[in-house]
Amino acid sequence: MLPPRGRARLRSTGPAGTATFRGVAAPSTFQALTRGAHATGRSAWLVAPALIVSLLRAALAWPAPLFAVAVARLGILDRVAAGVASGPAVLDGALAALTAPRTICVIAGLWAAGLLTSAALRVAFLSGALPTLGEVLAGRVAPRPRFAEGLAFGFAPLLGTALLGFIFELAAQAVASGAVLTAAFVALHRPGGFEAIWPALLGASTLVLAVVLLLVASLSTDAALARTALLGERAVRALGHALCRVLARPGAFFFAALALGVASVAVVGSAKAFEAAVLGLGEGAPLLLVVGPRLMVATLGAGLSALLELWRLASIAALACADEA
Repeated sequence: MLPPRGRARLRSTGPAGTATFRGVAAPSTFQALTRGAHATGRSAWLVAPALIVSLLRAALAWPAPLFAVAVARLGILDRVAAGVASGPAVLDGALAALTAPRTICVIAGLWAAGLLTSAALRVAFLSGALPTLGEVLAGRVAPRPRFAEGLAFGFAPLLGTALLGFIFELAAQAVASGAVLTAAFVALHRPGGFEAIWPALLGASTLVLAVVLLLVASLSTDAALARTALLGERAVRALGHALCRVLARPGAFFFAALALGVASVAVVGSAKAFEAAVLGLGEGAPLLLVVGPRLMVATLGAGLSALLELWRLASIAALACADEA
């Protein structure tokens, strides 16, 4: 429960029904993690749609490689039907089928369609999940059901913010890549003796700057998505305010993301170890007896990862959307 001076008054703005925070003091890192954990616990049912979205996004990555395998198989069968039995000739048939212009265009189209649809599915989930988490973050005793409303009215604004954030992250990656190449060039052409210290320091500083730039871009994009979903800000305004928030309190954002990132890696590693243990115990058993426990362990690991991702989103939203005063 938030303190009386830190409670939020929540109101709806326009048909989008976006949540606006009023009177929520800027939390510390620990308070943001605590409020994020509270919001995630109150909205734990979001794990179910998160698992469905994760499953669909994983399925969207399969059409392009499956089509490539099917085309390569047809190329091999054509060579075999023509009476060619040598290995290199059969492989040449598969390579010729895969490198045909029509095949390349179809594979590229399937890959692009899968990538865009996967991104749209994530934005659709966030458009419903962020307002749901925001109801609890704003201090409502009885949070309203906001998932369907956010999905219906908040998808389009959030899609614009996500697209702008994607462009911003691409620009940050380009700058970081240039910095890494510069550091490599300096390292390869450094002078000898004591003078080599300055190029080494320059290269190390450049690499650190590149990593920080990527982190700032990623955190600013997530904060901008939270501000669009909870405060109803437009894409440019949301990204600008989010960037200012991250630069004003980089330690809070970095520590929250790092703590939950380490927790997520630990959870995934534990799930993999448990899965390996289950498979080791079932070694030599029939396949039908192994599939069930393996699916259960995989589902458990995916559910815990989704829960930690919701916690991360709620913590970033608490840092990004609270009043600066």
